[in-house]
Amino acid sequence: MPTEPLLRVRGLAKHFPIMHGALLPRQVGAVRAVDGLDFDIEEGQTLGLVGESGCGKTTTGRLILRMIEPSAGTVEFAGEDLLSLAPEAMRQRRQQMQIILQDPYGSLDPRMTLSEIVDEPLRIHRVGDRAARRKRVAELLDVVGLRKEYAHRYPHEFSGGQRQRIGIARALALNPRFIVCDEPVSALDVSIQAQIINLMLDLQQEFGLTYLFIAHDLGVVKHVADRVAVMYLGRIVEIADRQALYESPQHPYSQALLAAVPIPRPSANQTLATLKGEIPSPSHPPPGCHFHTRCPQAQARCRVETPSLRQIRPGHAAACLLLTPEV
Repeated sequence: MPTEPLLRVRGLAKHFPIMHGALLPRQVGAVRAVDGLDFDIEEGQTLGLVGESGCGKTTTGRLILRMIEPSAGTVEFAGEDLLSLAPEAMRQRRQQMQIILQDPYGSLDPRMTLSEIVDEPLRIHRVGDRAARRKRVAELLDVVGLRKEYAHRYPHEFSGGQRQRIGIARALALNPRFIVCDEPVSALDVSIQAQIINLMLDLQQEFGLTYLFIAHDLGVVKHVADRVAVMYLGRIVEIADRQALYESPQHPYSQALLAAVPIPRPSANQTLATLKGEIPSPSHPPPGCHFHTRCPQAQARCRVETPSLRQIRPGHAAACLLLTPEV
């Protein structure tokens, strides 16, 4: 009997209003940062959310956690509609839903010590007394590979990789089930990236964590995700199992992204694929298929018809008018 996904997102949208006028401001348009997303994440799995900068990946993660209120759509976590929860109920639910931020330099309070940073979620949610919290902080430092002697140091005394380990420890403090990983390794050196990724995979295995892993580096996502969703201009254009997407991408945008990933030993006649043209503004997206202005396969109908995300083969969906579902 199939189980329900831990996270179910339907029709999720966020349109930021564009206001004009100082004395009597009025809305003259909207930035369609997220424009109707549908996806599920099974418990214990990782969904990789990839795409170019500005496509709406980070906004999606924050909408799920209600750090930003959506314009439309539903977000169900463990069968509960998060958008219907009152503020206090949502605050309690956030114990099971945490975030690891992109910038390990800017996401930590420089005035707080390591122990205070990791202890903060426990204090906010009134978990345990001081002795229990001190013991929990020591456990978390050990779990993420930081020495307990570091507990009274400040963020500026740590390297980038160590700071991200602090961020991971803080996210784990309340024993969450689900973590939004917002480009957690993009600001780190390549050698440190591998260490943090391996740590996150080990933690997922040990604690049964579920991840939404946001990234623009498809090479990183290939190592961490069970399924991958490709996002363009606020919409998901393709979603599939990792192997299916990397071996047989169906959407022209996915194909271009994967063709541009550097490989260790390219052949002499191999050329680097590039997408032509600029990304359209999310405040004035093109009609029809948003990608048609840059798509080498675009036809006349692509300029007027909006493609829906539909199944091309079992477990593999894409939003392209030129694709025919396999029988």
